[in-house]
Amino acid sequence: MTETITAQEVLKSRQNFSNYIEKHKDKVIEELLKDYPNRGLHIICPQLTQNADGLIEAVGGLRGNQKAYIFWFIANEKEDLINIAKTLNHCFNQNYCGLFVIKTILNGDKIEFKPILKPEIPTKQVRNNNTPAKQIQKEYWDRYFEVCDELQSEMQINPAPQHYQYISIGKKGVQIMQTVNTKDKYVATELFINNDKDIFNNLLKSKDEIETKLGFLDWQDLEGKKSSRIRQVLHYDITDTSNLYEIIKSHIKMAEDFRDTFKRFL
Repeated sequence: MTETITAQEVLKSRQNFSNYIEKHKDKVIEELLKDYPNRGLHIICPQLTQNADGLIEAVGGLRGNQKAYIFWFIANEKEDLINIAKTLNHCFNQNYCGLFVIKTILNGDKIEFKPILKPEIPTKQVRNNNTPAKQIQKEYWDRYFEVCDELQSEMQINPAPQHYQYISIGKKGVQIMQTVNTKDKYVATELFINNDKDIFNNLLKSKDEIETKLGFLDWQDLEGKKSSRIRQVLHYDITDTSNLYEIIKSHIKMAEDFRDTFKRFL
């Protein structure tokens, strides 16, 4: 049986405060990020009273141009650290990183969250979707959508002029990614693992058994990055529209095989 603590008790103990933030952070973050682009990494730093160690811990989790948001939950702010956080937001590449400072406020017998610092919303880069490659990608995914619907496959996507499509398989942090490459003439399916090397390493232990089911796979640990991937390539030229139906059927089948096989090991 979980012991219920009062709002006042949350703000009297570091452990209580950390536990409370862990329980409620997802809803707060979802609201904060409504107008922001997705980032692969969320760094959470709860502190009753701001101090430099908290800032070092939060920023120390970054690596290079890693796309991340930092959420610094506090109860008592310090002006000098707020000013440093503002400076960091100005120095960060806005397309890669942003720092939020969220103050927890006691309002009667309830705790409220008030953002006291937010990064600027990144300027959206204008992408040219009218290039020949983008048009070919869009035409491929349009046809993929039709074939997937015809086959009643769960490997459905939203057609767009881009080289990749993500498909959920019901496992947090793990997705199937369908890709096409017009230059090197191939389609690929990969298991994309976001921010969890343990999942990759555990799957690697069953490499022989998995490849018995799927055939040769390219296991990419992506050293220095939080993510990793396992992929398989079929060498097809998607500009050859005469064979597009069979190419797409093979692409869908490969994704289905990935889902069915990897879900046994996840």
